[in-house]
Amino acid sequence: MNDEQQLQYRFAQFRDRLNRFLIQLAREDRPAWIFTPEKREFRDRAAREQLIAVLERLEYPDDRDGRETDPCPGIVGASATTLELAASLNQARDAFKRAVLNLNRRDPQAARRLMAQMGYPRLHFKQLYRHVPILLRKPDSIRFTWGATRSIKRISRQEAYQRLVKLAGDDPSPGYQKQLEALARLDRNEPIAIVQDLKPHIKANVCWILGGDEERKVERRMISAALAILLPLDPGEALPKHSAAYPDERKRRKTRADVKIEREPFLPSIRGHRYLRTG
Repeated sequence: MNDEQQLQYRFAQFRDRLNRFLIQLAREDRPAWIFTPEKREFRDRAAREQLIAVLERLEYPDDRDGRETDPCPGIVGASATTLELAASLNQARDAFKRAVLNLNRRDPQAARRLMAQMGYPRLHFKQLYRHVPILLRKPDSIRFTWGATRSIKRISRQEAYQRLVKLAGDDPSPGYQKQLEALARLDRNEPIAIVQDLKPHIKANVCWILGGDEERKVERRMISAALAILLPLDPGEALPKHSAAYPDERKRRKTRADVKIEREPFLPSIRGHRYLRTG
């Protein structure tokens, strides 16, 4: 198969495994809990319906940015069959993503054009790639939290100049001119830190308590939880202890003790900061 045929095959495979998983998910009656950033909560069948609705959403609407994904955090109890189908679905997602990357090697828009020809002009690639989180052991507790990180990229003074010139155009405004002049006064070897605040994302702090009182051990894992976490439950068995988290309750980011860049941007138009002198 060529790259286009491979993409078509992998997408059909993904659709088949998604349908099998959703049918099985709808059939089960084990406990489930979903919460939304707007502070709504859903239980059991209603929770499963929320998750199914998000997983069925393969395209983004006209009024949405194709980079934004729909969160659906929570916990869903599952049988062994459901967990196996979820794992198979995640594998199909990865295979489709590899097919997209292969097709896009020469032309970054090739996969999007092909999917449009197949009837999916607004296919939400980023949302389609997301795994359904799976735990193979029931934990004692799951606590959700919103996290935010930032990216710091070190570039040369010349790279910073090129970025500014590209934004400023042929007739730079006084603001751009001021930044270019300030940059010109720096030593040619001084680097610039480009800082980008990344969008908050939801994570889950998963905890297992092992052993008795004398040999008690605690095992923890932090996992991405944009979609509800599937975990093994027997019929009638309760969900582990859990707590929701909401974006407006997120703690302010503390300034790290080892931060080595100036707080205020030196080049605001490109989010460029100077590094602090340590000597």
